[in-house]
Amino acid sequence: MPSEEVKPMPCGLCGRGFTRAGLTKHHCLPKSRGGTTDDIELICSQCHGMVHATFTNRTLESLYPTLAELRRAPELEAFIKWVRKQPPTKRTRNAPRKRKV
Repeated sequence: MPSEEVKPMPCGLCGRGFTRAGLTKHHCLPKSRGGTTDDIELICSQCHGMVHATFTNRTLESLYPTLAELRRAPELEAFIKWVRKQPPTKRTRNAPRKRKV
């Protein structure tokens, strides 16, 4: 019996394909601000790390409550352009930002 091929799921932010296990749950409305399981989107760990290295929960709640808005964030523009060119297997640590927005 042939094994089933696992179809990659796209990261909600960069669009690269991952297995479900390779994606993390991002609370569009942070849990600390009342977010629930209804406010979850799946994004890769590299994008997730950059989002939280760049923005405070307050900023995410007020300016970027959806992935569509987050994709258009000027602070992430260069990162998203770069990470889209990287293979999903490439793992780099995001440098901490000097100041979160």
